[in-house]
Amino acid sequence: MAKDKIQENTQENPDEDMSVEEAFASLRELIAHMEQEGISLEDSFADYEKGVRLLKLCNDKIDRVEKKVQKMNAEWSLNDFE
Repeated sequence: MAKDKIQENTQENPDEDMSVEEAFASLRELIAHMEQEGISLEDSFADYEKGVRLLKLCNDKIDRVEKKVQKMNAEWSLNDFE
């Protein structure tokens, strides 16, 4: 049963393997779509939900990189290079 839940989560968020650059490109597309005249409330809300997921994905990936950089800086003191 737990395996089914994992598969559901993966299927719900197919953007997980997307790069930050791809996510930002998708966000630009979503914004352009939401700015169109005549977009329904349902479509607008669906775009908003996807946008929030993409922003979270970007934030998570950027946070991971930032933590790696901080760890590297702590391990390799910048003073060692002077």
